[in-house]
Amino acid sequence: MIKHILKQIWTQRLANSWLWAELFLVSVFLWFIVDYIFVVANIYYTPTGYNIDHTYQVTMDQLLPGSENYVSPEKKKTTAGEDLLTVVTRIRNYPGIEAVCLSQYGIPYSGGNSFNNFVLDTVDVNMQRRNVTPDFFRVFKITTSDGKIDPLVSALKEENSCVVSKEAEERFVKCGRPLLGAILKRDDSSKVKLNGISSSIRYSEFSRKKANIFLKLSESTIAKDNTSNLIAGTEISFRVSPDADHGLISRFKKDMNRQLNIDNVFLLDVKPMSDVRNRFFLATGDFNELNTRLIVVGFLLMNIFLGIIGTFWFRTAYRRGEMGLRIALGSTRTSLRGLLIAEGLVLLTIAIIPATVMSFNIGRADLVDVDRMDFTFMRFLIGIAVTYLLMIGMIILGIWYPARQAMKIQPAEVLHEQ
Repeated sequence: MIKHILKQIWTQRLANSWLWAELFLVSVFLWFIVDYIFVVANIYYTPTGYNIDHTYQVTMDQLLPGSENYVSPEKKKTTAGEDLLTVVTRIRNYPGIEAVCLSQYGIPYSGGNSFNNFVLDTVDVNMQRRNVTPDFFRVFKITTSDGKIDPLVSALKEENSCVVSKEAEERFVKCGRPLLGAILKRDDSSKVKLNGISSSIRYSEFSRKKANIFLKLSESTIAKDNTSNLIAGTEISFRVSPDADHGLISRFKKDMNRQLNIDNVFLLDVKPMSDVRNRFFLATGDFNELNTRLIVVGFLLMNIFLGIIGTFWFRTAYRRGEMGLRIALGSTRTSLRGLLIAEGLVLLTIAIIPATVMSFNIGRADLVDVDRMDFTFMRFLIGIAVTYLLMIGMIILGIWYPARQAMKIQPAEVLHEQ
């Protein structure tokens, strides 16, 4: 059958050459679109490494000199850091609270970040630095690669300790030595002890995995801190049990407003981390950009589908006389329909081979999105396979229905028209 189809394609090579060219170009273009959709879907649905369900951010502020109830430095008996730790203790004792933490440049979707280079032997890794108290892992449910939280919490109990993410581990492992217990040198000559390794961490749903380091934010250091920007520059986050997460914000503000007013420190706001996430994406415009691109991609896909289906629809309807003749010579309607579909698929296969080569070279030339996902052979294979299947579906749809309609006519009537 294949030999017969190839002979027929060659016999009609003038008409088929234009169809081949169309299938070739459309396959390359469709692969490019499929690859983009695959990258976006893959990066968006890959776990970020943290969980913000039932989590909240508490924002504190300080009274300015001259404000009512302002306590002058001469009369204050505690530092700003001690006031901050008192706030954390009182939040921890509130009913339904599972964990509370302090952090600097630490919470997800903060919009702020800090990077440092850390060296182990001769391996130098640039990492996003997050200064956190141990319970940060409990609040955001950051785990080890085997899904455990407590080892990471314990890892930050020791002073000058740190936890690195899996991406950093993959870089440091080149040293060929055990990582746990290793001493990392910072670019400011200070040293930290590596006590734990977390799962992969991403900055947001639209960012690829990057090396992260969690440095211990010591409560003893915080207690001594009396700088004016400590309260504003330190994030307070907590996780509440699912059962208590109903009307929590209004209840928390009502119950804790006075308790959290300590000297010049007062409660400013409490908001769910989902709001922090929404504001972050509103500022970055990631969702707006994605929606715009998906609308363009959808429009292009619709045109490709209509174009390919229309081409084969017209081509099949145009060959009505040939189909009538074959039926008159003894072909069944089922076998004839299968022959037409097989002919279209053979033409597609002949076109997809050079299209595969061209698409692969486009990917190797980094003309696709490689910022969010590396161009690998598996990524290419998935894209070209989906492209091939979509093209098969379009061709079958473009042949099956018009062939079915054309075969309803009697052979004698078709022959009479010739």
